[in-house]
Amino acid sequence: MRFFRGLSTVLKRLLLPAVAGGLIPGVALAFPATIAIDGKRLVSKPLDVLRTPTGEWPVADLGRVGDLRIYLFTYRQKPDWYSLCIIRAPREGVIDESRHSFTLDGEAVSISALPGSMKCADNGEPVAPSMDRLRDAVTAKRVLPYSKRAFDRLGPRLRTRGKDNIDHYRPDRIYGRSSSFNAIGIVSGQGGEAASSRGFVSETDARMIAAALDRDSNAFSSAAKRARIETLYGLSLPNLLIWSDRGHQMRDPQVPFPGDRPYTNEGGAKGADSYKEEGKWTAPKDYPYLEEINAEAGKTYAHGRDEAHLFNHGYAYWLATGDPRAALLQQAIMAYALASNYRRAPGKYLPRFGYQRTTLNQFSAMWKVRDVAANVVAQQGNIFWPRTRIEKMNTEMWAGWKASIRRLDLSQSVQDRSVSIFRGIDSNDDNAYSNFMIQIYGPEAAYLWASAGEPALLMRIAENFVLRFGEIGGARGVYGTGSGSGFPILVKGQMPYRDRASFVSWVNANSTKSADSFDGASPHTVMRGYWALRLARDARDRGWLRPVAGLDEAIRKTEQAGRATKAWRYPGILGWKHAGVDFDGAGAPRVP
Repeated sequence: MRFFRGLSTVLKRLLLPAVAGGLIPGVALAFPATIAIDGKRLVSKPLDVLRTPTGEWPVADLGRVGDLRIYLFTYRQKPDWYSLCIIRAPREGVIDESRHSFTLDGEAVSISALPGSMKCADNGEPVAPSMDRLRDAVTAKRVLPYSKRAFDRLGPRLRTRGKDNIDHYRPDRIYGRSSSFNAIGIVSGQGGEAASSRGFVSETDARMIAAALDRDSNAFSSAAKRARIETLYGLSLPNLLIWSDRGHQMRDPQVPFPGDRPYTNEGGAKGADSYKEEGKWTAPKDYPYLEEINAEAGKTYAHGRDEAHLFNHGYAYWLATGDPRAALLQQAIMAYALASNYRRAPGKYLPRFGYQRTTLNQFSAMWKVRDVAANVVAQQGNIFWPRTRIEKMNTEMWAGWKASIRRLDLSQSVQDRSVSIFRGIDSNDDNAYSNFMIQIYGPEAAYLWASAGEPALLMRIAENFVLRFGEIGGARGVYGTGSGSGFPILVKGQMPYRDRASFVSWVNANSTKSADSFDGASPHTVMRGYWALRLARDARDRGWLRPVAGLDEAIRKTEQAGRATKAWRYPGILGWKHAGVDFDGAGAPRVP
């Protein structure tokens, strides 16, 4: 294996008894007798045992060295496996890769780390990703299905793309030369639709789920290989995983653990640290992987992300393996979303309520961390946030969002009234409301939360698309009187209508787009809007969602307009993550 050069030799000759202190009673585990970093010997102390759906994972604390915390993960069900993970303290505005030489019983292992990240080296995959586990997760409503058959009733077919560029995961290599060119995908906030960091899950996650439901072992294996690489490199992103100086926990940016400081990654908050700018990285002249990452020695590359394009990898891999490192990635993503809100209330969680995809991303991340909290138990309370903390977060974030929606709907300001009539999901300070963010970022999380007793977001999304695809219809319902990425709801700050009916009349009188077809519209945005309507109907039929006036008619009109469409715009953008539920095939919620 590339991950630990020479480590397999160590494992073959070394099988030690249970760790001292009774942490791993009755189980022989492969442990190096001596571990050293940069010539300094480390002392291994039993820390905790993590229990996930695939077994028990003892974790040892190897101590602190400089700005690093070092841990050793093991797996009871596979005694010859372990993973050495280093967690580096965060820094703002600087991307420097610290490089470290470990020796394990004399065998050399190199690991590098960026600020505010976790970098792991292991001796192979501890749990083989399982199609059965992923199918079971769909059945249990832990995640939704994805299928290319979703396009059968509406829009062009999903195109078959070339083979994956698997790349390599190397514990001593940066994830890529920049946030736009790397082993994962476009994780930066640059414009455009991409396979990464735009939506509930990444393209790889969606492909993995679709392959599991289709029982396509070749496609599943290919996607799972990519997912493992993206998960491990995801943990290594700068300033994504912020660890406590005082405990064996990830820091909580809004409600800190005792002794920790709060922090932000957008704006500033009194008494809080700021880790907004990841910074730039200059490729060293002697860097061993310049050709592999397509970097030029001495050249500087930008590394930056934002919460509007929230990282969305590793969830399917977590569901398919139960690997706690993949679960940690989901928690880190939630922490990043929490840190994006510079408004704070001591001891209380506050949601974002602006720039639609930011609002929706926090609920997507919160669903995934909810799943982690329900399926990971730490015997001593280390490594993962306690379930009670996640439950408090869920309760307060939903309460805050619903209170903000109520205030918006009661407000008499022109901005708020226009959003309320449009059935937007948060505040807006522009003349136009996004015409794509709600459907690209919202349906999965809204439906899943409705299944868990929180239907308010799905109701709001359904009302928005009943208005747009039902009462207005076609490409006109996508763009309104606009043509770019915004749906105009004001004209120079003024509202040229009084209520919902006059809003529809105003759009119809001023738009040149078809109301009877989606000609000129992008199929991925249309498909996702249709999917939102179908999910709402399924939730209604299950009793999760109260009836939505006009819902069935909106679905009928959308299907009719899809059949009438002759000229789609940018059909090549379509991907697995847009495919969604086919409502008839494997894993479909139910045919209403």
